[in-house]
Amino acid sequence: MAKLLLLSALIMGSFGFTIPTERNPNFVPDGRAEYAKALSKWGVDLPHGLAKYVSTKAQNTDVSAISQDSDREYLSPISVGTPPQTLLMDIDTGSSDFWVFSSETAAGDLRNHTHYYTPGSSNTAARVPNATWSITYGDMSYAYGRVWTDTITVGNISIPNAVVETAVDVSVQMASDWAMSGIFGTAFGLPSRVEPRSQTVLQSLSPQLDQKVFTADLKWHADGEYEFGTIDKTKYKGSIHWAQLIDNATYWKFLFRGYSVQGDELWYGHEWPAIADTGTTMLMLEEDVVKKYYAQVPTAQYDASYGVWTYPCETNLPDFHLSIDEPQDGVWTVTVPGKYINYTEFDFGNGNGSSSTCMGGLQGNNDEEFSILGDVFLKAVFAVFDITGARVGFAEKELS
Repeated sequence: MAKLLLLSALIMGSFGFTIPTERNPNFVPDGRAEYAKALSKWGVDLPHGLAKYVSTKAQNTDVSAISQDSDREYLSPISVGTPPQTLLMDIDTGSSDFWVFSSETAAGDLRNHTHYYTPGSSNTAARVPNATWSITYGDMSYAYGRVWTDTITVGNISIPNAVVETAVDVSVQMASDWAMSGIFGTAFGLPSRVEPRSQTVLQSLSPQLDQKVFTADLKWHADGEYEFGTIDKTKYKGSIHWAQLIDNATYWKFLFRGYSVQGDELWYGHEWPAIADTGTTMLMLEEDVVKKYYAQVPTAQYDASYGVWTYPCETNLPDFHLSIDEPQDGVWTVTVPGKYINYTEFDFGNGNGSSSTCMGGLQGNNDEEFSILGDVFLKAVFAVFDITGARVGFAEKELS
């Protein structure tokens, strides 16, 4: 595991602040495991070949957020307590809880974690009596524990008396992610799992922002950043294209309007709900859309056991184009380069010169009624999450 650069400065932005995200260059994703976790996060039934990648151990049946497991590509330094304790948090737009590994976490779960929260070392920490929290992810990994209030420092803004959920026990999948200190959920309108009900950290942070927005500028094979309280016009090209959230949305959920595939001359109008989720690494779309994409990859094959599309690793994948614009507004498309979709090795060669097999970062959603626009998509855009306006926006940017 590469040593993450904790000394990266928090860059002050005008009318807001920037949080750099740290990439782990030594991380090699297990595509099947990550696909299983992504499907499970959103309550989707798994193909039978993926069943071994999830645990049968659970505390309850709630499905509310991603299982991070050992896939930590982007982590952001955020401080908790007085004096501040720097933690490496995953900023997840698909969940709403702010929970951390802590000195209260069982010793066996905490070993190898070097950055965790110690309430007893903070002058501003206060235990919330009779309050608990519990999360069970779709893959049956879990975390639960106690509730504190303390000062959380995000960029140049301090949030006093913010709710901090400290893990007492976590599943093996969670404990094995040694780099991550916890998850900072930034979903739209989704309550946290704290009982009795309490304000989320995003709700506590929003009143202090000059603009009630935050942006995600994730990058391919490079560090990215999140920015709160402002939209930096130097980070994108052209205009921001907006999509209003679906009525009563609790996630950043909106409609995409159409798509096309490099090599196919047709543009397909296609209205379908989608969730922008920084906590899911893959791009998961409706099954017939995925089939049309891999129809342009002559060597691609569908592995029914695992429910994934594969191809020889030396294959050059086509670009994928997706639009959120209304048809009458003209068609503006997000282009996801084919190299972003070439996700990870699936099977190794046999050592006799045979090619290894890879699986794509674009896979099906198993016929669910929504799609997940995870990091494969988000790395191709500058993304804006507008809290007050209840909308998301995307713009073009210089790609890695």
